[in-house]
Amino acid sequence: MNLGFCKKVFTGVLGFGIIVSGTGFNKAEASSPEKLDYSLKQATDLYSKKLNENSDSDDLVAVLKSVEESNQVASLSNNDKLDLLNTIVESVPEEVAQQYQKEKWNEINEALSDESNVNSEGPTTIELSDGSSVDLSSTDEVDNSNSRSIQARAITSTKMGKWIHGPKDYGDRLYTAWVKLKSLGVVVATLKLGNHYSVGNYGLKMRYCSVAGTKGTAWSNVDASCDVTDSKAEKIGYDMNAVGNYKLSGSVSNGYVSLTSSLKLTQLNKKSKNARVYSKYTYRD
Repeated sequence: MNLGFCKKVFTGVLGFGIIVSGTGFNKAEASSPEKLDYSLKQATDLYSKKLNENSDSDDLVAVLKSVEESNQVASLSNNDKLDLLNTIVESVPEEVAQQYQKEKWNEINEALSDESNVNSEGPTTIELSDGSSVDLSSTDEVDNSNSRSIQARAITSTKMGKWIHGPKDYGDRLYTAWVKLKSLGVVVATLKLGNHYSVGNYGLKMRYCSVAGTKGTAWSNVDASCDVTDSKAEKIGYDMNAVGNYKLSGSVSNGYVSLTSSLKLTQLNKKSKNARVYSKYTYRD
């Protein structure tokens, strides 16, 4: 199986050391009150029987790919979809499941290490070999946080706009990079790295970083933390950085992701009280 390729389709990461771990997914909300024509049992019986103790990771990927493409499976609730994926992965020997997870994570990391993916001109979806996908993008907006309780809020904005090269007025801003891992169209994990910074006569100053908005599901817990590694960009051409580290555990997604943000001061106009800031994020192994 060649995991060196991933299909790219354009469709247009609370303080330091905080651990984020939890379901982030409500089974009651995901379940439909109406009885579906196609049941979880039917899907489980069909797909799990295609695997046995002699199956390898290629066989597992092939079955998962067919599940992703099934219109009948698409009619299941989000809860049932993830239950189905979990059962399928458990249908192969443990060493095969581990090999699959390793290969999938190598593929995810390869996709994230491609800077043309993570800093495109709009939200990007990358399809993986097993049919699952990775959504990623970033935002830069005025930071209206004025208390710790507000600063800890989940960041929900996902649109990328012309701010990439546009001027930033003096004041507080928030640059956020985010990654969403999806299986069967369901978000399994969301990873966010927030950069709370300020623009002024001093150039750029990183006030703090955050992982607010990072969450997993009952099938994939996420432990997350971040650190500011360079807090000032005082001269033209200087940049400042933060790093977010994410550990995912679970049968659906299992591995590590590290994101590094970079905010470079490219122009400072003290008379007009604004600056131009080039923002980007990259995968760091």
